[in-house]
Amino acid sequence: MIATKKKAVSASLRIIIPMYATYGLFVLTIFLIFIPMKKTHMMDQKKEMIRELTNITWSLVSEYDQRVKTGELSLEAAQQNAIKTLRNLRYGPEGKDYFWIVDMQNQAVMHPYRPDFEGKDQTEFTDARGKHIFETFVNTVKMSGEGYVDYVWQWKDDPKKIVPKISFVKGFLPWDWVIGTGLYIEDIRQETAVTLQGFVKLFTGVLFIVILLSFYITWQAVKIEKKKSRAETARYLNEVRLEKLLELSRMTDASQKELTEFAVEEAIKLSQSCIGYLAFLNADETQLTLHTWSKQAMEQCGITDKPLVCPVEETGLWADVIRLKKPVITNDYDTSPNKKGYPPGHIKISRVMNIPIFDNGKIVALAGVGNKDEAYNESDLRQVQLMMDGMWNIIQKKQAEDDLRESEERYRLLAENAADSLWILQLSNFSLSYVSPSMERILGYTPKELLGLDMGQFMTPAALKKISATISEELKKDRRDGEDPNRHRVLELDQVRKDGSTIWTEVTARFLRDKDGKPDRVLGITREITQRKEMENRLQQAQKMEALGTLAGGIAHDFNNILSSVLGFTELAKLGNKVDEETKENLDQVLAAGIRARDLVRHILTFSRRADVQKQSIKITPLIKECLKFLRASVSTNIVIKHHFETTDSLLMADATQIHQVLMNLFTNAAYAMKQNGGILDVRLTAMKTLSAEICQAKELKPGPYLQLTVADTGCGIPEQVISKIFEPFFTTKGRVEGTGMGLSMAYGIIKDMGGAILVHSKLGKGTTFQVLLPEHSGAPLTGEVPVDFTLMTHYGRILLVDDEKPIVDWMQQVLSKLGYEVVSMSDSLAALKKFKQNPKGYDLVLTDMAMPQMNGLELSKQIMALRPDIPIILCTGFSEGLTAQRMKDHGIFEMIMKPMIAGELAQVVTKALGKKTKK
Repeated sequence: MIATKKKAVSASLRIIIPMYATYGLFVLTIFLIFIPMKKTHMMDQKKEMIRELTNITWSLVSEYDQRVKTGELSLEAAQQNAIKTLRNLRYGPEGKDYFWIVDMQNQAVMHPYRPDFEGKDQTEFTDARGKHIFETFVNTVKMSGEGYVDYVWQWKDDPKKIVPKISFVKGFLPWDWVIGTGLYIEDIRQETAVTLQGFVKLFTGVLFIVILLSFYITWQAVKIEKKKSRAETARYLNEVRLEKLLELSRMTDASQKELTEFAVEEAIKLSQSCIGYLAFLNADETQLTLHTWSKQAMEQCGITDKPLVCPVEETGLWADVIRLKKPVITNDYDTSPNKKGYPPGHIKISRVMNIPIFDNGKIVALAGVGNKDEAYNESDLRQVQLMMDGMWNIIQKKQAEDDLRESEERYRLLAENAADSLWILQLSNFSLSYVSPSMERILGYTPKELLGLDMGQFMTPAALKKISATISEELKKDRRDGEDPNRHRVLELDQVRKDGSTIWTEVTARFLRDKDGKPDRVLGITREITQRKEMENRLQQAQKMEALGTLAGGIAHDFNNILSSVLGFTELAKLGNKVDEETKENLDQVLAAGIRARDLVRHILTFSRRADVQKQSIKITPLIKECLKFLRASVSTNIVIKHHFETTDSLLMADATQIHQVLMNLFTNAAYAMKQNGGILDVRLTAMKTLSAEICQAKELKPGPYLQLTVADTGCGIPEQVISKIFEPFFTTKGRVEGTGMGLSMAYGIIKDMGGAILVHSKLGKGTTFQVLLPEHSGAPLTGEVPVDFTLMTHYGRILLVDDEKPIVDWMQQVLSKLGYEVVSMSDSLAALKKFKQNPKGYDLVLTDMAMPQMNGLELSKQIMALRPDIPIILCTGFSEGLTAQRMKDHGIFEMIMKPMIAGELAQVVTKALGKKTKK
């Protein structure tokens, strides 16, 4: 018995002494190596932290400086905002660590805990050791731009306590600032002390356990002498496993592959094996994918084409784990009935232990070790099982953390970078509880500012009323059965930005609900649509203009018929034998006014797109004078109009109406620019025989002669950021009732269509100059004059005249009769066709109106041509829209004459059609 006790004591001592020695060595290692290293590492981390924090505040100040450069803030406002922001920033264990600012002249700009320093020169200020710390800060920035400074300073907000401190300073040179923050050595000491206390508690607890274990081992030594080796090994392996699991848990930056390789290698050591593996099982448990082989197994394996995926149904021993759903130990591989062997070159297996890894009751992976010198036992199974389960838990935890981190990062990136803004409104107090950062781009407020504002500060009264009404309406709907709980509403709201300007937003919102399904919040997405609303308003204005043009075209068409009668009967009155000279002159005035009215109607028809653009050889100088005369009557007397024409006979191939539009747009824009303070409108016209090389903007022009029209004003000028947009449709700087944004775009299109160019030069406060380059035409001008002696010619022929307007029929019949023609007049197209059918050969010419009830002029012409293809037909119309040459040819039209016409024009076209029947 005594011998047994001695042996037991000796055995227990062999266990206890190494255990205490290991414990002491571990304690010494912690206190002599780990704690000092921890302190050094913590110091480095803290220094890096204050450097990063200083850089962040430096970037914040830089952002304010950028806003100064863009003109959004003044320098003083930006500096005050920066000081205010930095003054309120706190961090650290107690939230008392702070930032401070001095300038390059050693003057304190901001110090949260020493406001008495602010605005004062601190060149002579020294710390308790006599160090000129403010001067040192500035010198460090001057020499290196940034750096660390050691000194002693008051403990945070306690001026009575002076302790060592390290600060990091960085210069912000645009403002001559030095920005800094610091860390207290005492903070690091306190944190180190907390760590030390933790270890002391841990070692005290472990020591207490070791002591109890020592007594227990001594007391039980007699009973467990025979099992000593196994127990010692198990204990050692437990410690190693725990240590390795702890080490595994600290591998936060390791990949999944690194974690599994570490676990497999440690499982091999714990089980005293030679090889090991880890394989993943797919969701339906039909395939195993080899993920990790131990290093020794890879070195010994001679298989060149190693399979990575193995079907479970074709797999032998190691798949028994899946089929049985429990670990399987095979201590004699050669005699095992379930083995299926392995391919040539595979490492020889003598023993193997396969273990399943479960996740929520389902096998997700298999782990195995093999070729232990002795038989595997339950202890080996337990060690490997715990190691693998611990490994899998760490992997799952790390994966969950990575997924959460990625999810948070995706949400953060989405919330911060989306053009639209997300927000949550609490229905209980009608206040915002969350706003995404992108709202600052929309309203100008930061999310923090918005959360502290009443909604009335960034919503117009109308928008607030609409929101309240919509929420009330939706809450009523929510009480009805069958309503979709996930429905949403879209509203257009006018909101107020931080700078006071009003913008339009589109808000899409839906209810968020509590656990009982009742709405308690509103989730919304806000999108700025100011530009879209402006485009809609401009489109509406353009539609109004189009409708006005259509109306004007209709009125002009009817007016043509009236003018036809006025012009016709005026000329008939002139042809009377009893007209004295005075009456004739008066009639000439009526006729001239009527012709001007006709030209005006044609301008209206062209503007309303109801008449084709007709380019003719015209003189531009009379048009310029006419437009300037009209402008002079409509602008104030403080605008002086000058013009100088170096050429007066130059010609253009253009439509007079379009040139009139270009001129009036340029002139009225120039007058608008000078309406406040007056000025000079200078219009010049010159001829250019060759294209000047200085006009680099007009390189697209072909070489040749051009007319250069210069329109210069001394008005307000055009901003540089706007000048590139002035020719865009709907772009205007005028108010909603002053302009449509179509004038310059129309002028640009007309000039480009003529093969010309328009250039602009402007300076704010100095004025604007437009240069229009138009190709000069070398032909003869179109005079439009009608021979005055047409009545001296003798004509004959029988004409069928058709028009639904009785006055027009009357004057045309009288004019044609005076010219010698026999005229059969009709005011009904169907009756005229019937008349013609009775005697197709009895007429030499058909003169018909275009727009008539029942049957229009084209259809009448087609019917007549079917009866007699050789008869000439003249079509009279107030507008030529859609009347192409081919279409008129298809309907047998010989010639077309535009209403209202004068007698000379009517005589010319009829004479042309019946030329062979005309005698001198």
